[in-house]
Amino acid sequence: MVNNNVSKNFHHANHFKNQTKSKKTIYMSLILTLGFALLELIGGIISNSLSLIGDSFHMLSDVLALGASAVAIYFSTKKPNNNFTFGYLRLEIITAFVNGLVLIAISIYIVIEGIIRIFHPREIDLKSMFGIALVGLIFNITITLILHNSLKDEHNLNVQSAIWHFIGDLINSIGVIISSIIIYYTGYVIVDVIMSIIISFVLFKGGYKITKTAFLILMERSSIDVDLVRKKLMNIEYIDNIHEFHIWHTNDEETNAAMHILLNNYDSSNNYQIINEVNKILKDEYKIDHTFVSIENVSINNHN
Repeated sequence: MVNNNVSKNFHHANHFKNQTKSKKTIYMSLILTLGFALLELIGGIISNSLSLIGDSFHMLSDVLALGASAVAIYFSTKKPNNNFTFGYLRLEIITAFVNGLVLIAISIYIVIEGIIRIFHPREIDLKSMFGIALVGLIFNITITLILHNSLKDEHNLNVQSAIWHFIGDLINSIGVIISSIIIYYTGYVIVDVIMSIIISFVLFKGGYKITKTAFLILMERSSIDVDLVRKKLMNIEYIDNIHEFHIWHTNDEETNAAMHILLNNYDSSNNYQIINEVNKILKDEYKIDHTFVSIENVSINNHN
């Protein structure tokens, strides 16, 4: 007969997410961003403002980022199958990594274009520049708040990367407004270029942060001190050695641990209790609730 108390503690990782709110938020943001990106691009061309054109390209990259995020979120809600036994959660990390690289590429492009315009300045239509930037500021604040609000219920690295895109847009809109005011009173067109370069550094920082986080997850780097965990587990009675010990992250939420445990006293009745103790320490102290534990014995498994 199965012990009901034991069965209640028995668990597995789902390897998929409930992302209903994130999905709706991303889809709505995608449609709104596409419309405004086209408006800003046309406005930037008409006003001849590098800040507006750079921001419109950034927003078009937001459209691509949001589109990729929408695909990733869709797949992250799908359950594992025989071919993808860990599900599709890693896809959102891959998407976040690409989004981060796009941010970095855009920031570099804006700097290069800015340097070119220092030597070849162009006239700017201040009214169009200021008006579109003001609308852009309101738009970006709205989208940023919508995305940020969705994170309160559902954590998602893709949404975080999207927020960085819109924070960049928001700062850029502020920069364009400030630039247009300064240019209006001073006539220094170069202010537009300087502001766009400053903004590009902000974009680069955000892109680097997202790319680095995603890259480390893809490389299965552990954010937990493995040696410290091993020492803690070695205090469990009968454990003589722990090897093939790995801790890695499926995404920015799910952490896994796998290990071979060598026992120094052959008593198979202790095996399940030892595994339970290992799992309890990993879950309670390190928030690791998905484990793979293989029991080995000195008298049976040869470990020179």
